[in-house]
Amino acid sequence: MSALDAFRRTHGEITWDDIVTGHDFGFLEIPDIQAWVPGEGTAAARLKALQGEALRTFEAHLWAACAEAVGKTPRPGSTRWSQAQDRWREAVLREALAVETTAPRLAAKVERLYDQVGCPEDMLGMLRPSQRWSGLPATVDPQAVQQFLERIRRTSSDRSGSNS
Repeated sequence: MSALDAFRRTHGEITWDDIVTGHDFGFLEIPDIQAWVPGEGTAAARLKALQGEALRTFEAHLWAACAEAVGKTPRPGSTRWSQAQDRWREAVLREALAVETTAPRLAAKVERLYDQVGCPEDMLGMLRPSQRWSGLPATVDPQAVQQFLERIRRTSSDRSGSNS
């Protein structure tokens, strides 16, 4: 399953913030983004049409299309960026927990996620990173991963419930 499929299964339809952030973290390929782009704005049309050498300017076009669609583009450190980063982290963790059948494979996936997206402080206890110099592989506590995901679910439902 692709990261995009895992995201949709966890969070439903993806947003511009998720697209920009997912691209930055390497979860989304350019063709996937171009196929997704909604709207008929000028910047969206240019983004969809990019090919060949013009793809070198893809990121600038992505930002322009996002700004055209929602008014601004999320940037690292912003609240919108952070929230999208959290959604990607949750989706990838849920998918890993669901499909990885061995602790070593789950540990490798979680370690890759740590490296790719970073981890909040409350994630630190679930993984002991590999130690390449000693040859020790990463280890993960699947129960700690599950507890982390349950806390995320409770926190996000508490937030959405308070806005009602």
